[in-house]
Amino acid sequence: MQDLDFDMKAPLLSWDVFCGTYNTLMKDAEKYQQSVQQMKQIAKVNLWSKEQLNEALKSIRQFVIVITDPAQQIAFTGPGFEEMTGYSAEEAYGRNPKFLQGPTTNKKNTQTIKQQLTNNKVSETVLENYRKDGKLYLCKIIIKPVVNIRKQLVNYIAYEQEIAA
Repeated sequence: MQDLDFDMKAPLLSWDVFCGTYNTLMKDAEKYQQSVQQMKQIAKVNLWSKEQLNEALKSIRQFVIVITDPAQQIAFTGPGFEEMTGYSAEEAYGRNPKFLQGPTTNKKNTQTIKQQLTNNKVSETVLENYRKDGKLYLCKIIIKPVVNIRKQLVNYIAYEQEIAA
């Protein structure tokens, strides 16, 4: 009789593992879908071209995406931002991305970024950033100015990726 009880419990345990994995996958899919909708809304309001939106949407799984307004205040952080930085989207919203920099952040690189963005050029560099808990991480960043269909600067979009030290 004892063997029979064991056989009856095994499928239930397998189902529990499946459900846990399934729920995690569903939460990730929901977060991704919400990010896609937020990006589409930003693109619509700011009159992005279809090409700009498509590039951002294609990159959302490969990079952590951060969108700022022209004054460089964060308007959107994509999936993975909290995992990479420790800051939630709510904590980052409205702040300048410089809040992630710290004492060992290379000032020459930040000046180069500033100069390139001032001239509406794409900037690509590696920065030493800091997580919420104070730990250093290296972040490859590609920042592109987003000019709307009226040729006005409306956003900056950063494609970020943590790299090994």
